[in-house]
Amino acid sequence: MNSSIEMFLISGVCMVAAAVWTVIYNSDLITGALSWALGIFPRIRPAVNTAVAYALYSKIRTGLTLAMLSLVIFTLIVMSSLTSSFDAAFEDVDLVTGGWDISASTSYNNPVEDFNSSLSTSLGERAGDIEAVGAYSSLPIEARQPGADEQEWREYLVQGSDAAYLEHSEYGIQLMSKDYGETGEEIWAALQADPSLAVIDRLAVPSRAGDGNFGQIVADNFTMEGFYAEDDEMPATQIELRDARTGNVATVTVIGVLDSLSDRFRRVITSKSVIDRLAGEPVPFTVYRIKLAEGADAAEISREVEAAYLENGMETTVLADDIAEEREANVAINRLLQGFMATGLLVGIAALGVVSLRAVVERRQQIGVLKAIGYRRSMIMASYLIELSFISLLGILLGIGLGTVLSLNIVDQIAEEVPGLTFTVAWAELGVIVALAYVFSLLTTIVPARQAAGIYPAEALRYA
Repeated sequence: MNSSIEMFLISGVCMVAAAVWTVIYNSDLITGALSWALGIFPRIRPAVNTAVAYALYSKIRTGLTLAMLSLVIFTLIVMSSLTSSFDAAFEDVDLVTGGWDISASTSYNNPVEDFNSSLSTSLGERAGDIEAVGAYSSLPIEARQPGADEQEWREYLVQGSDAAYLEHSEYGIQLMSKDYGETGEEIWAALQADPSLAVIDRLAVPSRAGDGNFGQIVADNFTMEGFYAEDDEMPATQIELRDARTGNVATVTVIGVLDSLSDRFRRVITSKSVIDRLAGEPVPFTVYRIKLAEGADAAEISREVEAAYLENGMETTVLADDIAEEREANVAINRLLQGFMATGLLVGIAALGVVSLRAVVERRQQIGVLKAIGYRRSMIMASYLIELSFISLLGILLGIGLGTVLSLNIVDQIAEEVPGLTFTVAWAELGVIVALAYVFSLLTTIVPARQAAGIYPAEALRYA
């Protein structure tokens, strides 16, 4: 089963089909269980038996209706749980931003000279809110891994960082070489001590799951060999970096793999000296990361930094705000899709009302017989309501149960590659959707039920 994400779609459809098939062809067990459970209510027990018998008499019609409702609820559960789980993972802002609060960038042609020293002067009293400033520059290069099966140079990006950036970054390390440390802090310390070491992004590491993994998103990008993201540790692995413009080649040793939430850029992080060697000249810093003291106003400081270096064309962003905007966009898209699915659910339930109206016409004789043998008006009406409730609630419960199981399996699998990801479901939102769906199904059933209850035995049996 080394397949991609489409297997989850196929699995979902198969799960719903199998569950509906099982329920429909074990109807006698369901009837017996309901009769036993409602045995303490002798007045409604005949109505329950009649309702379940009618629902399961037409197996194809009932099965298709169940499948429709289950599949919609199933899809809502899966979509909501995956979105909620990823949204909860991004709540740890420090994990995503590496502990940095502000990002400031300038162009390569107009860098800032001695940013750290001038920043204190530019901020004045607010300089005390600055805890650390790190800097780096990025250089588009080509990469390959000596000794690997693939020896073609692949496009990549190298990030040359200063000592402060390496010292204060708090990006999580998902996979590391135990020769250099057993914690993320030790790996970052090793990079500070040895400029030939590096860490690489998660997308550059293959997964045992096959072509559907993170590392295969773009086939032409550089991908490492010899270990997998699911391993407990990795060997220290050398890779070669080449500047296509100068032809200069540098070799770095990768000792760690960033986790999937850490900045999510394809790059190898190493010391500034590496990109200077590749470029053949000193490369100015173009990106600065600022870490603030607890309680500092990040938005205000960001504006002041941007204003102070306006001549350099500096642009600043508050990293937490960027993450919040991304989360809001994801939530908005999810709610839009949920709205479409909920609309489909209501349309499906409206179809139940149509089926109920048709059932009144089809069962006129049966209704007459039931009334002739003693069924009251209230029992006929209750029988119809119970029948439609049985179908709608069973479909809803199947969708919830199957969707929860599949979502849990998906999140558990992805959590092996995305630290901090836990299974979460927005039960409040889904509860409202399910409650409205059931209420709407009752409303569509009341009119047919009242019509059925109003049929007189003589009128119904006249068509026999």
